[in-house]
Amino acid sequence: MNRKNLLSLIAAAGLLACAHGAANAQASPTCAAADGMVTINYFRTAGDYDNWGTHLWESFEKVDDGKITAAKTKSDQPLSGIAWTSPMKPSGKSDFGVCWQVKADEFRNTKVNFIVHKGDSKDCSKDTAFFTTQGKEVFVNQGDCTVFFSKDDAVKARK
Repeated sequence: MNRKNLLSLIAAAGLLACAHGAANAQASPTCAAADGMVTINYFRTAGDYDNWGTHLWESFEKVDDGKITAAKTKSDQPLSGIAWTSPMKPSGKSDFGVCWQVKADEFRNTKVNFIVHKGDSKDCSKDTAFFTTQGKEVFVNQGDCTVFFSKDDAVKARK
C-alpha cells in the first residue's frame, strides 16, 4: 500500500471514530421523566458523582392516599439487584445533576424509600421517602434531606 492510500485510510478511520463517538454521545441517557417511572434527581455542588448510588427498597406499611394507615406486614425488601454494598448506579445525567429511574410499580404501596450514599457515607443522615401520589419525579440537593417536587424549588433551596 502506498503512502497516499495509507494516509487516506487513516483519515477515514478517524472520521468513522468521530462519527461513532458523536452518535453515542447523542444516545446517552437523560433524566427526562417517563410514564410509569419514578425519577430521583440528585445535585452535588462540586459535580463529583463518582461512586454515588442509591439504595431503594419497598416497605410494607398499609398506605392510603399517601398516608401510612397501618404497621408493616413484613420486613422491608431492597429492590431486586440492589444491596447496600451495590447501590443502583445513576440512570442518566441532566443540567440538574444525575438521576435514578425505577419503575413506579416496584413500590406497590406507593411509598418510595431511598438513601443516596457512597459506601457507608450517606448524603442525608436519615432514610428518605415520598409517595408516588405526591409526584413521581423528585429533586434532592447534596446535604439536604428535603425532597422537592419541582426543580425550581430545589435550586432555590441550595445553600
